[in-house]
Amino acid sequence: MSLFGKAKFGNKSRNWFKLKDGEGIFRILPPMGDLREDGRWSVFYSIHYGYKNSEDEMRTFVSPLVKNRKTKMVEVRDAALERIESLKAQLDKAKKDGNTELVEQLLKMVGGKKSRFNLDNNHYMNVVDLQGNIGILKIRHRAKLALDAQIDKLRKNGIEPLDPENGRYFVFTRSGMGMDTTYQVTVYKKKLQVQGVGEVEQDFVHTIDDEFARRCLVQNKDGSYTYKEAARLDTLFKKPTAEEVERIVKEGAKAVDEILDTKATAASPQQEYATEDYSGLEDDDTPNVIANPAPAAAAPTFDAEAYAAGQLMTHGGEGIPEYPLDKTAAPVATTPAPATVATMAAPKAAPSTPKTTAQTVAEQTDEEFLKSLGL
Repeated sequence: MSLFGKAKFGNKSRNWFKLKDGEGIFRILPPMGDLREDGRWSVFYSIHYGYKNSEDEMRTFVSPLVKNRKTKMVEVRDAALERIESLKAQLDKAKKDGNTELVEQLLKMVGGKKSRFNLDNNHYMNVVDLQGNIGILKIRHRAKLALDAQIDKLRKNGIEPLDPENGRYFVFTRSGMGMDTTYQVTVYKKKLQVQGVGEVEQDFVHTIDDEFARRCLVQNKDGSYTYKEAARLDTLFKKPTAEEVERIVKEGAKAVDEILDTKATAASPQQEYATEDYSGLEDDDTPNVIANPAPAAAAPTFDAEAYAAGQLMTHGGEGIPEYPLDKTAAPVATTPAPATVATMAAPKAAPSTPKTTAQTVAEQTDEEFLKSLGL
């Protein structure tokens, strides 16, 4: 009797891959499970980052935005995107005004590589790397176009690169920084030494056998699927309604708990949400600038009413529409009224030096700062 058994693969914690500088090599897995009949092997998502539950855990969700491509009119609004655009408008104004303190605080919210609020746009697909690790790869639209071009080229030569028995690996090359980032995709080839010929290159073929398939997913007796190391691509992220997103923006953690963490939205065998994407945000739509604009002759004080005014903005990322911002936010007073002296008999304290706008803003929490901006 053997003391060894076969390794078990698959759990709720999946691998998440993204393209880094240099090369990444992946085999794109074919349509599977619920998407097999539709032939879908890639799904595009616009995902919001920056919102946490009461346990301080990040919760991502799909943008509810719907925009008519013909009329350019917004049919379903996205309050989280409106917040991002409003913050960017105020960041641009602070830079032009030379208000370095406000720029520093706003960059913590939006516009930088490590800013809190982001809308990330990517195509998601199931893949396996050269080491045999199965996971979910996300790529920018420009990388997807380069991948599609290579797939079309192979198909014209009679090769189906996503075929279960005759699949191909692709080399994704990322170079450049920020908005100057470029992507290239080529077919991965292995090098062989042939006697009398020398070194030759040959496509590296990948075949999905039964064991590999079971690592990806299994079919249940009722015909449904249980996804293991691979994922159901069309239910990767939760999709709150426009009204629910507005609540998340206005109420914060309380609404996140009720809308994104409630049992009513928990995964079911037919709609299994993936675990959070821990691969991190892409940064190729973030300008390589920042910093400290030249100070103006007199640094302007922070005017919440002026900054709360809406403007027409266009997001720098791919696929993000432009539309007018919500101008209904009520301005918030920036200078509190002085406290009333309770007793005339008390000795007068020496007048303290009033805090600067920078000091006041720096002492605020993120939520207090957003509220001061009317957001």
